[in-house]
Amino acid sequence: MMEDRDVLIFLQSLFLEEKFYNELLTLDNLDDIFQMEEGDFSNFDFYNKKSIDKILEKKNKDYINKMVEDINTYCTQVITIYDEDYPLDLQLIERPPKVLYVKGLPLDVSGVKIGVVGARKCTAYGSYAVEKFVSELARMNCTIVSGMAQGIDAYAHKIALENDAYSIGVLGTGVDSKFPKSNHRLFDRMYEQGTIISEYPIGASAMPYNFPERNRIISGLSEGVIVVEAKEKSGSLITARLAAEQGREIFSIPGNINSIYSVGTNKLIRDGAIPLIEIEDITSIIPKLQEYSYENSKGELAISEEEKLILEKIEEGFDSVDALMDET
Repeated sequence: MMEDRDVLIFLQSLFLEEKFYNELLTLDNLDDIFQMEEGDFSNFDFYNKKSIDKILEKKNKDYINKMVEDINTYCTQVITIYDEDYPLDLQLIERPPKVLYVKGLPLDVSGVKIGVVGARKCTAYGSYAVEKFVSELARMNCTIVSGMAQGIDAYAHKIALENDAYSIGVLGTGVDSKFPKSNHRLFDRMYEQGTIISEYPIGASAMPYNFPERNRIISGLSEGVIVVEAKEKSGSLITARLAAEQGREIFSIPGNINSIYSVGTNKLIRDGAIPLIEIEDITSIIPKLQEYSYENSKGELAISEEEKLILEKIEEGFDSVDALMDET
């Protein structure tokens, strides 16, 4: 007889229709699924033939043994919603992930967690903002949560790790995937210094609809979410909306009104997000950080003289690569 958590992991691997899946979880013993035939599902309110066929096809030792082998190969741990170490912050959100596949360090949600999201094609200004605020948060032992995408996400993880902070990357694929491939070195660093998690089973590919779904986990884990740069219809704004629905704080980096990458962030501020100008804007809002003053958190970034010159030019308004090269 399998424990409910193990049956749940089996079911999670099948990509079942959600309403049918949720109804299965109302059974007194999930293990009964392995004795059920097609007719036994006929009384389900959300009967789904495709999902039933998947269960009947896969409830065999060969499939389950391969599933376990894959988990042992790629996962540090698997956490289900039935487990005591399932994150409380996620239990309280709408549609909490039923299973979390974990790679890298064991998942640690004990510290203050701040989500950082933004444009995949970020500007020099966006990179500067990430370096400024993530470095300061790292000095407060904050955990940085993001989505391992190109641009702002990747840079937030990178700066966190460079400052010896813990970071959690939430994927829209299985944890066996390094997507996008351009971040393969960052993935390797995250396996050593941080944690990669996903609600999607081993082998899950990068389907477009997975990424808006994973955003609820980024915001759900976080006490507050920073939106660094965002176009008017950016996926980062989905994360901000979810954060608001979950009762999380939303911080937005003000930007140039002529920049397409600041349209979303500026509108967030107009609509009530907290403008993030200095680290005190966060520490004054997040209760667990109120013990930290701005003086305790600010400091010189560990950068070269050439990098300092570039930052000075960014502050003066030079934001394109060509303009920075001409000036430096």
